[in-house]
Amino acid sequence: MKIDKVSGGHVPQTSFNQSRSNVQSTPEAKSAPQSAMNVNTAAIDRAQAAMASLPDVDMAKVEKVKDALVKGELKLDTKALSHAIMQFHTGHES
Repeated sequence: MKIDKVSGGHVPQTSFNQSRSNVQSTPEAKSAPQSAMNVNTAAIDRAQAAMASLPDVDMAKVEKVKDALVKGELKLDTKALSHAIMQFHTGHES
């Protein structure tokens, strides 16, 4: 199936002029003090260790959703879902 146009969603196209060879120099990055870098990496290491101990999926929530589906208790707002999908894929909030 081919979708030619998205209703209400227009993504502007940008044309780039690549014929120019005007290269700008990038400013030199200022380096942080070594002690600050060590503190930052230590915090990242702790966060990664904490995340590694967590499960990838909350199975308790998955079971609750499955039960609700089986019992017919889960209500689905198709209008809100379609709006969220369109918003995600077009980048527009309307």
